[in-house]
Formats: sequence, C-alpha cells, structure tokens
Amino acid sequence: MGVSSNNPVSDVAEGATKAFLEWSVDKISSLVQRLKERKLAFIQERKTIDLVKEQYNSGEAKFYKIYVKDKELLLLIRIGLTLRKLEDDQERLHNLRDKIFRKYKVRGLHVAEFVQNGILNKYVGILIEELAAVEELEKSIEEVLKNIEKHALFVKVGSNPQEIIKKATTLVHTHVPHIFIISGFKDAADIIRKCREKLQMILDEYKFERFSSNDKETLFFKRKL
Repeated sequence: MGVSSNNPVSDVAEGATKAFLEWSVDKISSLVQRLKERKLAFIQERKTIDLVKEQYNSGEAKFYKIYVKDKELLLLIRIGLTLRKLEDDQERLHNLRDKIFRKYKVRGLHVAEFVQNGILNKYVGILIEELAAVEELEKSIEEVLKNIEKHALFVKVGSNPQEIIKKATTLVHTHVPHIFIISGFKDAADIIRKCREKLQMILDEYKFERFSSNDKETLFFKRKL
C-alpha cells in the first residue's frame, strides 16, 4: 500500500507543473521542427530536406554553431555540408546548387561551396595557429563568410589563366585580406594549376599553401607578418 502525502494541495500543484513542463517541451520541439521546415522549404525535394536536417547533428555543424551566431550563415554551412554529401549524385547536387543560387544569390552559393570543399575547415585551421582569443575566431569566421568575395576567388570553367591572375591580384591589392583563397573544381582546377607558379611570384608578400586532389585545387595565401 502506497504512502499518502500529507499535503494533497502541494501534490496537485506539483503534478500540474510537471504536466505543463512536459507539454511545453513537446510544443517547443514541434515549433523548432516547423521553423526548420519553413527555412528549408525552398529546397522543395523531401529527400534533400531530410539530408540537410541530418547535418544539424554532424560534428562540423555543432562546431560552427558555437562560433557562428548569424542564423543565415549557419544554415548555409549546413547546406554546404549537404552539398558535400551529394557529390556522388550529380543531378541532386546541381539541383540544390541552383536552389541555393536562386534563394541566396552568388554570395550564398559561394559560402555553401566554401564549406562543401572543406575550405572553411582549412581556413579555421590556419587561424587557430595564431589565435589569441576565442572571440577572434568567431569574428574571423563570420568576417570571411559575410564578405567572401573579398577573401576568395572561385574559378569557373572556361576562365583562362591570365584572367585568374588579373582577378586575384586586383582582389588582393584592393582588400588586402589576411588570408586569400583561390579554388576550383574539375576543369577549373586544371586552370588554377596552370597559373599557380605565376600567382606565387606575384603574391610574394604571402606565404603559400596548396591543397590538391584529382578534381579539386585550392590555393591559400597567408599574409606574411
């Protein structure tokens, strides 16, 4: 036989509070899910939306959630991770790229590609080497993503080496970024390889680092102290 409480009014109040809290948690969880769905509605394809939602729990997404407070940038990071997951499915990859471009224009697409190609991770790795305070990391990440066209050149298929050299030197001399990145994929990677040595000679006030694979080429130029 159970032990009865000496204060039935308190028991009722406690039960009501517990029920309210449980109801609140369910409602908040439901609201969060609806907000996610609304933000991702532009993608339209259910399978891809679900893939984006999976990225919310990835290690990279959780890391950047700590340092990126801008909600739109954080969403673009998660979408960039999704692009990476779709690299073996070219039709869905290009479909999502088109949706990003229509929704967020060139800057948004470039932010997503910056994440997709692992460039943001490498950028953060370089920053951490000389980090004085965590606040500096947060500021630097948001700065490069919000002003990505000042910090990075995304080479298109059909460009020529002289055009890339001219664009790169103009961007560097105009904005004087601490770190400048040139990146290309597939045929664009070959174009970058053709002008790499010339760029190293011209941008001699920067330390040079190269990340290369069969279909990707990324050059990092870090200003010398």
